Amino acid sequence: MSTGFTPGMRNHRITILNKVAPAEKAFGEKTGYKREGSLSSSYEFTKGTKALREGALDAYDTVLIRMRWNKLVRRDSQLVYDGVTYQIQSFHADRQDNTIQITATEIVK
Repeated sequence: MSTGFTPGMRNHRITILNKVAPAEKAFGEKTGYKREGSLSSSYEFTKGTKALREGALDAYDTVLIRMRWNKLVRRDSQLVYDGVTYQIQSFHADRQDNTIQITATEIVK
């Protein structure tokens, strides 16, 4: 029985950014993010019926990222690949299967 995703499938490096709690809450203060590290993962654009049903305009900005289970990635993390930052929309982690599957949408800055 094999668990996790194969090394050949995880041929991209994704940088993980996690929220940092500010020392003091000030009015209008933005949320800060800290670089936690980089992980090997798969990276592909979502295609098919679900992408079309959700709207063709944003179908090209949504990606599917798969990686082995880890403690770095959280539901509120941001992911960076090739200079593009993504916000997690759906997050499924299975420690027993050693997998994490994420659907993320590009953040336009």
